[in-house]
Amino acid sequence: MSSSPLETSTGVTVVVPVYGDLPSLLDCIASLVDHVDTSRHRVLLVNDCGPDADAIERAVLEAVAGRDGFGYERNDRNLGFVGTCNRAVVELDTSDREVLLLNSDTVVTAGFVDEMLEVLLAAPEHGVVCARSNNATIASLPFRQVAPADRTFERTLQVAADVVPLLPRWYVSPVAMGFCFLTRRSLIRRFGLFDDEFAPGYGEENDYCLRLNEHGYLALVANRALVLHAGSKSFVGARRNTLRDAHQKKLEARYPFYGSATAAFLRHDVHPADRFADALVPGTARDTVTVDLRGATAAGLDDARRDAVVTRASRALGDAFAVEVLVDDDAVSAVSALAPTAVVRSDAPDDQIGSLGLLVDGLVDGDRLLQAHRRYAVWAALDLGLTGRPVRWSIDGPAAGRRLTGAAVVDHAAFTVTDDGGAGTSTWTSVSSLWSRHRATPLADRVATLERRADRIGLADAVAHRSASTDARRLHDYRDELNQLKASRSYKLATVIGRVASRLPRGRS
Repeated sequence: MSSSPLETSTGVTVVVPVYGDLPSLLDCIASLVDHVDTSRHRVLLVNDCGPDADAIERAVLEAVAGRDGFGYERNDRNLGFVGTCNRAVVELDTSDREVLLLNSDTVVTAGFVDEMLEVLLAAPEHGVVCARSNNATIASLPFRQVAPADRTFERTLQVAADVVPLLPRWYVSPVAMGFCFLTRRSLIRRFGLFDDEFAPGYGEENDYCLRLNEHGYLALVANRALVLHAGSKSFVGARRNTLRDAHQKKLEARYPFYGSATAAFLRHDVHPADRFADALVPGTARDTVTVDLRGATAAGLDDARRDAVVTRASRALGDAFAVEVLVDDDAVSAVSALAPTAVVRSDAPDDQIGSLGLLVDGLVDGDRLLQAHRRYAVWAALDLGLTGRPVRWSIDGPAAGRRLTGAAVVDHAAFTVTDDGGAGTSTWTSVSSLWSRHRATPLADRVATLERRADRIGLADAVAHRSASTDARRLHDYRDELNQLKASRSYKLATVIGRVASRLPRGRS
């Protein structure tokens, strides 16, 4: 029987650059003591001579005293994060072990090294792997939130326990996050590690990933490896913002596709259970419900009927949910007065996810269907009796495919709410019980429903996104051409001639 890549691996050297924040560092070391098998792997702590270097040295040496597999080194002077990492993997550790760079303000969990190593070695083109975390930008879990909240260790552990078993083992992403960053020793020897242009830090790991990608190597996110991260304690205040902004510009200059690639990854490649993790796993935030009534006028729903729907919905739902109402621009003020406890708006940011969306199939066009797919963990059909009414044509719609989008709304609805136009609340009062019944369904079943929705609508979203991106590029090109034309001597000369000519007396024809 052949051996697995993990069994034949020489193991990993975990490099921890040390600068300050001793309490976090000691928590990190304690977690490494608990969760790194030093019979196979090694830990190297490198003191980068911060303001408290001597005190930190004493504390680190005491924490690792007598522990096999833990090493300590100190730089002669402060080198910064980039310089310390480069020195660690080139000068201090010359073994054949793979290299895992770990921030000192992290707390690792059981099995993280072996899981990341297995992902790295799963295919020869796998070049870099990072873990999931509470605080790691695109590798954060949950990444999107139902309501803004602190990204606590406890919430991430809670979400990870329920959601991670339902995710693919890894994602291929444009970059891997540098807080916990595993790469092949052979790639460091071929291509070097971090570019000094990104010293003392910020953006160096993204540059490394994209540089490797030019040679055919991939960056990955290991969904089953979890490392908690306090985040951004080495650089604070104005210096942090200055470094981040300057290095971001360098990245965008070298890799103009970087921003759009990352946005596309988050929009299309993340599993639906991951996208909606914060909505799928109950937490302290209230569940949200969105009533989407945009396009009501064009669809034949008069203002009085729309206002009655909003009033009944806000009364029936306000105690159990955080309520959001979406209406056309010109109706925001009037509807806000009718539902003072609700958030009333005309825009609907894609990344602001919600627990439940109420969609009227007679109002939903293709764009709105795709947006609902990106926004709501669950949607329900809101029946206002619009289906079957004569079509009202206008410059804004109805969009092609209205019948198909309406069918998709109904097919993927968890339940239906009916407002028959009467004076009472009709079936609005049943929303809470229907929602509770849906939430009682096993998570795996709810995720399977999301996967089916993604299979049907995800392709359309990808095509629409591509088309929109192409249009945006063309508009950008046209704008550039116009600006170049305006800057040309011939344009300026023609403009001057035109101004002079306009002042000349006109002859008779």
